[in-house]
Amino acid sequence: MAGAAAVAALESGKFREILWALRLRAIQTDLPKLNLQAEIPDVSWHFALLCASALTSEPSEASQIAVLRVASGCLQDQGARPEERLAATALLERDGNGLAVRLAEKQGLFDRSASASLPIAIELEVINSKLKHSIPLSTGENLAVNGFQIELWLDAKANDWLSVSAPTSSGKSRILREWFLEQLRVHDDFSAAYIVPTRALVEEVAASFRATVEKETSVFMMPWDQSIHETGNRVLVMTQERLHLVQVARPDFHVDLLFIDEAQGLGSAHRGILLQQVIDRTVAANPATQVLFASPMSQNPELLLGDKPVFARGSAFASETVTVNQNLFRIEHIPGTRSERSVALIHGGDAVPIGTVSLPSRPSGVYKTIAAIAQSLGSRGGNIIYANTPNDAEKISVELCSLIGETSAALDPEIIELQSLIATAVHPDYALIKALNYGVAFHYGNMPLAVRAEIERLFEEDRIAYLVCTSTLLEGVNLPCRNIFIRAPRKGQGNPMSELDFWNLAGRAGRWGKEFQGNVICIDTNKPGAWTHIPAVRGRFMLRRAVPSGLSDPTGLLEYLETAETSVDANADGEGLFSYLAARFVSGSSLEHELASIEDESVRKYVYARIELAVNEFEPPASLIPKHAGISPIAMMRLLKNFQESGLPAKALLIPKPATAVKERYKNVYARLGATMTTAFGHSPQTGEDKRKWQIAGLVINWMNGMPLAPLIEQRKTEKYPLPRAIRDVMSDIETVVRFQSAKYLACYNDVLATYAAQQGATDAVPTFDVTMMLELGVARPSQVALMSAGLSRTATIAISHLIVTEDWTTQEALVWLRATNFSAVEIPAALKKEIENLARKD
Repeated sequence: MAGAAAVAALESGKFREILWALRLRAIQTDLPKLNLQAEIPDVSWHFALLCASALTSEPSEASQIAVLRVASGCLQDQGARPEERLAATALLERDGNGLAVRLAEKQGLFDRSASASLPIAIELEVINSKLKHSIPLSTGENLAVNGFQIELWLDAKANDWLSVSAPTSSGKSRILREWFLEQLRVHDDFSAAYIVPTRALVEEVAASFRATVEKETSVFMMPWDQSIHETGNRVLVMTQERLHLVQVARPDFHVDLLFIDEAQGLGSAHRGILLQQVIDRTVAANPATQVLFASPMSQNPELLLGDKPVFARGSAFASETVTVNQNLFRIEHIPGTRSERSVALIHGGDAVPIGTVSLPSRPSGVYKTIAAIAQSLGSRGGNIIYANTPNDAEKISVELCSLIGETSAALDPEIIELQSLIATAVHPDYALIKALNYGVAFHYGNMPLAVRAEIERLFEEDRIAYLVCTSTLLEGVNLPCRNIFIRAPRKGQGNPMSELDFWNLAGRAGRWGKEFQGNVICIDTNKPGAWTHIPAVRGRFMLRRAVPSGLSDPTGLLEYLETAETSVDANADGEGLFSYLAARFVSGSSLEHELASIEDESVRKYVYARIELAVNEFEPPASLIPKHAGISPIAMMRLLKNFQESGLPAKALLIPKPATAVKERYKNVYARLGATMTTAFGHSPQTGEDKRKWQIAGLVINWMNGMPLAPLIEQRKTEKYPLPRAIRDVMSDIETVVRFQSAKYLACYNDVLATYAAQQGATDAVPTFDVTMMLELGVARPSQVALMSAGLSRTATIAISHLIVTEDWTTQEALVWLRATNFSAVEIPAALKKEIENLARKD
């Protein structure tokens, strides 16, 4: 009966007309400068609420969208009667959307005390809905959730492996963090690992856990924290690279609960293969590990259960949960006009013209166009503008500032504090400082953590009105917004953005509990070549896993094997896959399961034979093959042979400690890596000096010695290398060349050199420092490592390092020192003092 009523409601012409009217009303409120030309029909709230009531029991996306539009529209309509508004809250409660009810209450849209006037049947139904949408915790409290979150929780209780897929704002991350907290409360000596794709997310999630775990539970985000191996409850919040380092240090490291956030990353040819290896090693060490995956809007979440042990219980489901409505717009130039743009709203997959937007003047060029449209439509704040590259982000920001103009209002003190932080953490002349004077900021992944975190906080607090972002948004950074503006989206320079990535990006518009709806504004959709695909209807997408995909079509692997013995420029994807297979072989796998993905039996035999040969001819310890994930044993042997043929003593090849480093020694190391293992550090010129490797050598030494960004940037800046470019390039080099590529290859270099030293009997040529740690963190002193392991940013750590008088701290002792030290008189930016105080305040 309920199903028939729901179908009748959705097919009702009158109800459809109401839903259209509600969309237009909400748009008129959100985008007041849009010249709305569509007629807005009247709304009968009695009829609308009656129809929506019939839909609350339906799980379909269309039903949930309709219920949310009616309820939020009624709550925001000043003409709606109090009892109608209360009925709207009842609908939201019935749908499990308690966060939207709390948002309405926070905004003063209804009077909760008036609920006593509701009919007793409705009041009882609301109470029943709250009970139905709650989870009893071991603390005695009830956790308010939606229907999707209940399903996830119950499936997690019933299964060992679980893969879930749902829209960005469905509440996946929140409920999974609660699942972690509950397991930590009810178990002793429990180890949980929460894997995220970026360092920025590591910091965000770790801070959330630190604020909520019991006092007896430790939260770790650095693999070098020695107390990570002590007994007791612990949460590891890490990227796959960091958890891999933990597993290398302790192959038997025991994990009871493993969560892979943004699990679509398993499809990446590079980091996805390492993520697969981390999962393999976790399950090998503890086959009873509970493994959870979360991904956005996929058709096939069950794909991620392919490697579960035969005895493990598994489940996968996809949800269409809608907690926030979205409007998708197309903004296009009107031929024959100078500054008018047409506005169409996507409705039922079709672009329906609804009005125009008038720009201040005819914009010339892409950056001016994006800025003019965002400034015209985003007058209420809460705007994110997507930029393909950091350079694009800065140029769009400049155009926005020009349009906004000077203001006589006093600058927000917190903005002034952020500007002081940027001057210290990056450079006093960074363009971001000036942009903040206009309520504009830009944000990309290479920025220092302390700066990014403050930008995000001030944007969420509406102190920054326009935030121009790059693809950091695709990797789970939690930046809710009212409007997101997108034109010709790419992931970096020239790489087309997939539909999955587009909808993941669009999901940032209108986050649950922050807004009732969000607006996704697509610019210049009629410009030839601007859009590789023009979005209309959010669909579900196919997940893939890099390992089985790379073997079912082994072209890249075979291309690598054809040139692997002679070329350092062989197929990189193929090398990563070969490295993974060799690591599996070394760990005792027969490779029968993995190679079954290759259809051609002769190819299977060939690949197996090449793996077997590479492992049998490998002179260093076999443990180096899984340790140096992504680097082929063939490449490692080529480096060893280079050492052997050089005739040099091992000590002469050693990477010196950065404190006593000679730049030429590092340059020679990079040159040797370029000749034997990788072109990641640039191709060597045919003649003359290899300036790029000299540049990298100097940057690496100074970074590991704890040099702040400003002097690093000044070293790069020249008359032909202007400051804005120097800032972007230095931050990019630190993130990719130093913290990733150098950390990967210098650690491997050291281990292969240790084999050469052993062959020479040179016991004094063994590396004596952890190059990976120093490259990742950018500090050299043990006390600094302890502070960063405790959760302090590099910027804050370096700023207070002159106060440190000891070097043998544990992480806990570093926290004790922070709490005991008075930083009020220390001359550092106020934002860094707050960061220190917030960390020291936690138990």
